[in-house]
Amino acid sequence: MHINQAVEAPYFPRVVEAVREKLVFLIGFFRNPTAMGSIFPSSEALTNKLVKPIKLSNTPTGRRYLEVGAGTGAVTESMVKKLSRSDRLDVVEIDPTLCSLLRKKFRNYSNVRIIEASVMDLKEIPYDGIVSSLPFNQFDAKFVQQVFDKYRKMMKESSFLTYYEYKYPRFLDKIFLERNRRLEEIYQLKKAVGDLLKEEKESVWFNFPPANVRYLTK
Repeated sequence: MHINQAVEAPYFPRVVEAVREKLVFLIGFFRNPTAMGSIFPSSEALTNKLVKPIKLSNTPTGRRYLEVGAGTGAVTESMVKKLSRSDRLDVVEIDPTLCSLLRKKFRNYSNVRIIEASVMDLKEIPYDGIVSSLPFNQFDAKFVQQVFDKYRKMMKESSFLTYYEYKYPRFLDKIFLERNRRLEEIYQLKKAVGDLLKEEKESVWFNFPPANVRYLTK
């Protein structure tokens, strides 16, 4: 089955599956809060902003997209709605339990490939667009630098990178001096990346916590 040929499931099984996804997400958060970033999955308002640069492909070969840090697939769902039959989507998630859920959830989508790996282990093949849900503010600055370097190497000319960050950490964490130093380092690093690439920003208030979505293009 192609991306735009999915058959809508009956109501009750969808409800059961939604509850199961939330439980898996919560378990994943308590098991590894740094990797998950938030106790709440991304809202539809946020996922729609993240995938906004994806345009319907009019080429026979299609386009290739990459999603990193898929979680339970909230962003993935928004992405597959915008892809054409000829497009390809690689979905990367490091957590084995979440990967199992993603494989089941998108098993009928022949254009979607689930990859259980760290972003740093990916082959540097060129993508037309990258959507990142990695919680950068939870990581150390050195790793964030490595990830952005990796993304830049995988971006084609005129391709895009979107990612988001929650609005609260920079002012809230000023009461925690050591954490604030790290966040300031990450902030300056992301600013430097934004200076190298063309950058735009949009706010998403209908998400918990509210977030900024950043769009980077070569």
